[in-house]
Amino acid sequence: MQNYIKSQTRLAFVQYIFQNEFLNADSLESIDDFQKHFYDTNIAIIDEKKEIKLKFNKNFLNKLFSSLKNNIDKKNITEDLNSFIDINRRFEKWDNILKSIIFAIIAELLITEKNKFKIVFNDYLDISKSLVSQKEIKLINAIIQKYVDKNEIFKK
Repeated sequence: MQNYIKSQTRLAFVQYIFQNEFLNADSLESIDDFQKHFYDTNIAIIDEKKEIKLKFNKNFLNKLFSSLKNNIDKKNITEDLNSFIDINRRFEKWDNILKSIIFAIIAELLITEKNKFKIVFNDYLDISKSLVSQKEIKLINAIIQKYVDKNEIFKK
């Protein structure tokens, strides 16, 4: 799969999680419904002041969705992340976009070979550049590094 399509799929995955976080949905919306509404739609690229058609690999998105649905316990992850946070703002109070990016990264890392972590992680950081501030990107980087270092599940 082309790197561009993989990045677009990861961006769609972040959007999917964000939508569920924003709506405060207890159950995840069907990934099929999400794909019907968002595949080939226009999205704005703020830095470049243009719009692009969002294209993604549906099979890869389904794989990411499956990892999110089957491997992610948001309550446990939130507790872990709160133990790493040095600021006076609990993870559950963070902006939905930051939480969405972090959940997306963790969900994908759980199904990724350890030797490919850096590639996956760097792609999410690149995606984050168009969504959050540089300060928030540094925060994401620090939190994920601590999370990966702490959790044995990643030490394959």
